[in-house]
Amino acid sequence: MRHLLPVTLLLTARLFPQQPEPATHQKLIPTLWVQTAPEWRGLCLQTYRAATTALSRALKDKKSTAAIEQTGNFRKLKPAIILDIDETVLDNSPGQARQVVTHTDFDPKSWDQWVKEQQAVAIPGAAEFCQYADRRGVKVFFVTNRDQSQKSATLANLNKAGFPASPETLLCRGDRPEWNTSEKTARRQEIAKTYRILLLIGDDLGDFLPGVRTSIEQRAILVAPYLENWGRKWFLLPNPGYGSWEEALYAPKRAAGPADRVRQKERWLQPKQP
Repeated sequence: MRHLLPVTLLLTARLFPQQPEPATHQKLIPTLWVQTAPEWRGLCLQTYRAATTALSRALKDKKSTAAIEQTGNFRKLKPAIILDIDETVLDNSPGQARQVVTHTDFDPKSWDQWVKEQQAVAIPGAAEFCQYADRRGVKVFFVTNRDQSQKSATLANLNKAGFPASPETLLCRGDRPEWNTSEKTARRQEIAKTYRILLLIGDDLGDFLPGVRTSIEQRAILVAPYLENWGRKWFLLPNPGYGSWEEALYAPKRAAGPADRVRQKERWLQPKQP
């Protein structure tokens, strides 16, 4: 009987050979989480409900501003808030799902096609919050790194999803020559000339601070002086799919293809040692 076990295992292996583990697209899990998890929806609603409370406080506190770019005497300026668009007020997970099922990476042409379809729906709680701010007399600005060529489609999508947006309140990358960069500081500065910025809302550190496309260590140093702003003046939406946080994993140089991206990410893991 002792000799039968190896023979049985050998026959089993020949009849049912082990299948290779299928390659998993890096956006599979984060996209599924956004599209199926009540936890994601709960975090979004939680963020916007907290922002609603903070908005009322900020309206009363004339000495308060959420933008580090805002200086000087801003107490008598009209109130405004600034929000990012993608994964902050509009949900692009269907576009990411297309990448997963077609086994492709982010591509500017397919992204442009998705934007022009105008099918992104509102992030839970976002439209209601922006409508509330608008009713309170707070100007709602959208500062996005969507290109100027995508402005009309983006505006139509925002309005369709229930947001109080206009060409003047939608500031795209490239609207002006000096705005032809992913840095949003210049656009926040422009708004701060005539409005007191009550709150900043986004899904990426770049929606709050300049210079975030750097190393992981430098990003931590950069945000350290402003930790008190979280949940008071700054409100962050969950986005595990992409962002400047992911780019920092590959610093100081870009990853060379999907396999290299996985290797670069794995080196940052901190498994508990036995």
